[in-house]
Amino acid sequence: MADHAIEHTTARVGSIDRYSPAVLLSLALAFGALAQALFFRSALGINVGIASTLVLAAAWRLRPSGARVERLDRWIVPAAIVFGFLPALRVDLMLLLFDVPATLVLVTMAAVSFAGVSLTRRALDVVVVLGLIVVGRIVAGGALLLAALPDLGRPLARRSGGRIGSVGVGIAIAFPFLIVFALLFASADAVFSSAVTNVFDFRKWSIGDFIGRVLLATFFAWIAGGLFVVAGRRTDTTMPTLLPRLRGLLSSTAGATTLLVIDALFVFFVGLQIAYLFGGIDTLNATGLTFSSYARRGFFELIAVAILAGGLLFAVELVVAKRTRLYVGAALTLALATLVIVVSAAYRMQLYQLAYGWTELRFYALAGIAWLGVGGVCAAMLVWRDATRWLLHSAGLIALAVAIAVNLIGPSAFVARQNLERVVDPSGLPADASRELDAQYLASLGDGAVPTLVEFLPHLRAADRAALGSALRTYAFEGRGLEPGSLPAFSLDRERARQALLSVADELRSYPLIRAAPLQRRP
Repeated sequence: MADHAIEHTTARVGSIDRYSPAVLLSLALAFGALAQALFFRSALGINVGIASTLVLAAAWRLRPSGARVERLDRWIVPAAIVFGFLPALRVDLMLLLFDVPATLVLVTMAAVSFAGVSLTRRALDVVVVLGLIVVGRIVAGGALLLAALPDLGRPLARRSGGRIGSVGVGIAIAFPFLIVFALLFASADAVFSSAVTNVFDFRKWSIGDFIGRVLLATFFAWIAGGLFVVAGRRTDTTMPTLLPRLRGLLSSTAGATTLLVIDALFVFFVGLQIAYLFGGIDTLNATGLTFSSYARRGFFELIAVAILAGGLLFAVELVVAKRTRLYVGAALTLALATLVIVVSAAYRMQLYQLAYGWTELRFYALAGIAWLGVGGVCAAMLVWRDATRWLLHSAGLIALAVAIAVNLIGPSAFVARQNLERVVDPSGLPADASRELDAQYLASLGDGAVPTLVEFLPHLRAADRAALGSALRTYAFEGRGLEPGSLPAFSLDRERARQALLSVADELRSYPLIRAAPLQRRP
């Protein structure tokens, strides 16, 4: 049934006629040509947002006739656009490793929702199966469109598909005349010739560049073609959901017992946290450790505990036969105890960064704590309302919200500012805190941190200023062109760093380059 639903093509897709595969192929090739211009040898920046917006616009236009986006799915398109343009804001590698895949997933989800397929309200197992089907459709989409090559010579209906095809035919007819006229104009006018050469200077292309552009264009055209096929044909599955079948595999007594045993351990641990970590009882007598040594350890272990506890609670909720009062109480106890553990981890991280300063890893760990904290509150509410089946949906949405917040904050700039402020004014630090400036690490944070480093440069002591100036010259300034970058690669972080370096270029040249071993990134 699923295969039949996937292969079914309506006689008329939206206002595009039954020869639409030819139109889709033309659109895919056009997008591939544009994408290679946006991405070939260009850093990720505003090009990601432009490409995502174009795909979304084309997919929306190609949706089936009468298809409506489910009300609960209306968040997907705005989220896809937001994440698509986040690389134009931040250039931190860790952010790009999240933002770009999130954009790809959200754009794909949007294309599926355009065809009238409900996503948000679906159970997790159906979403997973549907995702696998959609990925297969996208991968096969290019082949399906190549099979439509014979259709290109057939007449198209005088509708939207016909207009699109007619535009393509018109461009093809005009192209040779365009070349001839451009050559004549270039011969007649030196200014025109210079302008055309600056825009279309094919002499800069090597054979390798040409092959690379063709391969990149083909890749993007193939993926876009698959997305267009998904948007134009309803991809659905009629298989029964798997989750209801799991209900009853574990008796309510066994489920409650499992959670109560875990609760006993968690409550004991939470009691120790309240007494020793939050309550200030002497840890030296109990453990032989000072409070600072006791509080600064175990952070990552507690994060692992919180994640495993959430997974255990979700799994038991799926298979327990009946939710008795005892079971619900045990489940809520586990959720609340896990929240206390997350708070303990956050407090330990605060004490650790007060002692040793911030790093990117510690910042992202704090973002993970925020995700776990909000997710824990959400989990407790879902357990109370017997709606734990939506826990993973909620966790995904919370992750997107936390990612947007992290992008708005700017991790590298935040880390740089916090570490520089503790050097400029160490009055609020503990007695045993580190007060040294790790100039090489700060300069290695990348373009996002450069404006902050330049801002603080005049406020540092002479020795620290010289160290930071040398590090900036070595890791951010030397060997770098300060002219404006290409438009497709535009990013606010990159442009602000360029402007900041321009403002202190002469000063940076006065500092010596660092001749040392390769920089080791701090944890």
